[in-house]
Amino acid sequence: MNPTSVIIKSNKYGLIVILDEKLPFEELLKDIAFKFQESAKFFQNAKMAVSFRGRVLTKPQERQVVETIVNSCGIHILCIVDEPKEHEEYYRQILSYALEEKEDQDGQFYKGTLRAGQVLETETSVVILGDVNPGANVVSKGNVIVLGSCRGNVYAGATGDKNCFIAALVMKPIQVRIADKMARSAITKRVDTGEYKIDPKIAFIKDDHINIKPITSENLNELSI
Repeated sequence: MNPTSVIIKSNKYGLIVILDEKLPFEELLKDIAFKFQESAKFFQNAKMAVSFRGRVLTKPQERQVVETIVNSCGIHILCIVDEPKEHEEYYRQILSYALEEKEDQDGQFYKGTLRAGQVLETETSVVILGDVNPGANVVSKGNVIVLGSCRGNVYAGATGDKNCFIAALVMKPIQVRIADKMARSAITKRVDTGEYKIDPKIAFIKDDHINIKPITSENLNELSI
């Protein structure tokens, strides 16, 4: 193993993994596995966000890297975070809320991507560690947080709770519904393979209409997150 091909650092909310940009990808995966196996006892069952530096990864490569890390040390990766300074506080609040939800509603994390035709129904709030693809449906009696790309149909507050919300790191849904209010996208298609920049947004009811706004401290405080 090249000792400098994978460097692990920490920030306030998770891990920064610095990857060699020139090493062949398959060799890099082996070095990642070795590095995290060495630290397995330290990371076991830890819940963290992770960000990558040094190398541009395609989405399939990113998934392989995440799977390698998880399989090597048992860490729970809540989301992958880009590192613009102005987003740090927003991610912190979403991650803090996600962790609180897990403690209060054990079992309400869904790990994986929901694909076309799949339906996820929950009795309480749910945090989805993955994407909601076009044609997939999420129905929750509570809030829905997507730590990934939301491009399908999402229904929060399914029993009529207008105080519920939907949040996502990429908010490009076909349809969102909260209680008895609904909003449709005029842009997203049922077949959507595009890559989108992380742009955290939240959907909530205000003045009897669904509002979709950037995740800011002001909006989160208004919802008591």
